[in-house]
Amino acid sequence: MSSTLTPLSRRRFVQALGAGTLAASAPGILRAQKGARVIVIGAGLSGLAAALVLQDAGVKVKVIEGRQRVGGRIMSIRSLPGNPEAGGTSFGPGYARLVNAAKTYNVGLVELTPVLRYYGTRELFLDGQHIPLNEWPDHPRNPFPTDARKTPPWRYIAGVTAKANPLKTTDAWVDPANAGLDISYYDWLKAQGQSDAIIDLAYNIEPTHGSSAHDVSALMMMQVASFIAAQRSLAVPGQSPFLTAAGGNQSIPEAMAGALNQEIEFGRNVESIRSENDLAEVHCADGTIYKADYVICSVPCPVLRRIHMEPLLTGAQARAVQTLDSQIINQAHMRAKTPFWEADGKAPNMFSDGLVCNLVGEHKGQTPAEVSSLTAWIRGHNAALLDQMPEADAKAAIIADIERLRPAAKGQLEIVEYKSWYRDPFSSGDWAVWQPGQIAGFANAVAQPNGRVHFCGEHTAVSNRGMEGAMESGERVALEVLNRT
Repeated sequence: MSSTLTPLSRRRFVQALGAGTLAASAPGILRAQKGARVIVIGAGLSGLAAALVLQDAGVKVKVIEGRQRVGGRIMSIRSLPGNPEAGGTSFGPGYARLVNAAKTYNVGLVELTPVLRYYGTRELFLDGQHIPLNEWPDHPRNPFPTDARKTPPWRYIAGVTAKANPLKTTDAWVDPANAGLDISYYDWLKAQGQSDAIIDLAYNIEPTHGSSAHDVSALMMMQVASFIAAQRSLAVPGQSPFLTAAGGNQSIPEAMAGALNQEIEFGRNVESIRSENDLAEVHCADGTIYKADYVICSVPCPVLRRIHMEPLLTGAQARAVQTLDSQIINQAHMRAKTPFWEADGKAPNMFSDGLVCNLVGEHKGQTPAEVSSLTAWIRGHNAALLDQMPEADAKAAIIADIERLRPAAKGQLEIVEYKSWYRDPFSSGDWAVWQPGQIAGFANAVAQPNGRVHFCGEHTAVSNRGMEGAMESGERVALEVLNRT
């Protein structure tokens, strides 16, 4: 059989199966030769998905992980009620692979319908001042056009993108025919008639990708919009559009890990990967060396660029590994000593142009109305600023910013868990961020095998994003390896 699926055939294969999983069909299509051995680097969703497909096909699989836990960028905060998420906050019924994994490995799913209304309202703070939403349509800081002046800042830009999005399918972003859209999101928004004031307020304060609209590709944002639209189209009437896993979303990769025949080896910090004619080797910082027929590497590009590869990566794939970055984002998960939002008569949630762009009251307690904890989200340039500080100073800055805007919160907040994804050495950021020109430059090369080494991870997904994208990539890479055994 051929050594690998080409990027185009891979996309068609994934798309042909729609929302279904490849894992269910793989064992019937391909069986490994007796004795095939594979090392999987990384115990996140993509690595675990690949390992389980291979195991079901008869491959001997060993998963190694640098951290002391499974899940990768799925991380549930077990020290707070309801296990709020530091990565992978929720998912929908359209995440077919993820939902199937939960059901297969007996992880309960929790519908979020009872609490959704509590997340829908945020208090608006600009220039240090509270702006009641009923005053926003006529407020002098409102830059939106007449027909959108009632729209709060955090909802505006997604609507603009969805309305003008030219992509018809979720995999169209890697089609060379759309390479002309691989410009900055800023330039594309300006072409849609959006002013600098609108872009600053509606995107740059709380950038979902990159640090501003200047450093993220418009084509990527269109794919995000396409994926969201596809997920909505898969929603089942009467079923919750948002789900989490019982015990936190980390429970899903934990259950997947429990289904492996061999225990995961933790604390394995990979320093080099060598691929020869008939053997692959993985060398770790503690001196451990693994030998196998093939290696599957699920680490993101900012981490992979610190791993020595033999043979060296070349061409577009080398450029991808050296330049594709991941989202800088920080979170502070907090316990409130008293419900200060009741004292100041406002919702706990807020949108601000200060340090904490988004404060969320988590509703994961005994009743839907109960605020079980608070999560501060810091993105873009503000996250980069915090990453230059000692952690104690970063925590103090977060609390001081909330207290500045919400005086009733003074002395009431305790940070239980602080997470900088950039400073995590095994992720160096969260989800992949494609800058202008990168999609046309190397999106179709990032997942190419290098000798006996194959690559997966959400940054290699084609038709899906986030947790579902990670699962898609794991299944795809497993089939690539099975094609070679």
